[in-house]
Amino acid sequence: MDIVELYNEIEGVPYTPFDSGKQLFNFVVEKKFKNCLELGFAHGVSSCYIAAALDELGDGHLTSVDLQNVERHPSIETLLDKTNLARYVDVYREKTSYNWFLKKMIEAQTNNNMCEPLYDFCFIDGAKNWTIDGFAFFLVDKLLKPDGWILFDDYDWTYASINETVTDGVNHRDLGDDELNTPHIELIFKLLILQHPNYSNFTIYNNNWLFAQKTTQPNTQPIQVVHKTSFLNILNTVGRKFYKTYVKSPPIH
Repeated sequence: MDIVELYNEIEGVPYTPFDSGKQLFNFVVEKKFKNCLELGFAHGVSSCYIAAALDELGDGHLTSVDLQNVERHPSIETLLDKTNLARYVDVYREKTSYNWFLKKMIEAQTNNNMCEPLYDFCFIDGAKNWTIDGFAFFLVDKLLKPDGWILFDDYDWTYASINETVTDGVNHRDLGDDELNTPHIELIFKLLILQHPNYSNFTIYNNNWLFAQKTTQPNTQPIQVVHKTSFLNILNTVGRKFYKTYVKSPPIH
């Protein structure tokens, strides 16, 4: 599916702006992923960009997981039906967290006490919480194929940055000041992923997205930090025609 056509169908639905969606689309196409996993989908906008990339490739599958008790309008099913991309996506909802879904997948993939990796790519865009997503990283690692990629959203997000009292079941009043003001995904990167012997090729994009690849090579490469001004304001002020004609997403290696 053409990415501009996709954008026209889902314009105005949060939470993935066009520049981020285009980068996600290009990344999936570039790496030729076949079996993708998404943890946290909200309305399903990012799911549509991944599914559109699979459609562009002509093959592939996305598994999208979120919570049961969080209702979104429009729903992921509505967007997938509207864009005719539902055939690429299976949607699952868990009562407590996507970690329980990962538990079930590890069980299903386990034979003779060994877990057979399943996914080429995992996009984690859910709880943004040290306890939930830190554990999710280790669970995903068991299911991620060698040379597969993991992408975390919300690298610099903090609980203190939003005017809410509860986020994905986490009550802000139960958190200490350091938990409220520290970016949890950044902690997961620095204390878990960066120190893991099987991960390298790190890119921190616009202080928002964290890319890492599961490899057997020693973690000797420097962290690539890419700063890019969001083009969403350009999109809103000068129009989509200028944007789709002159702006190209930078490559991610």
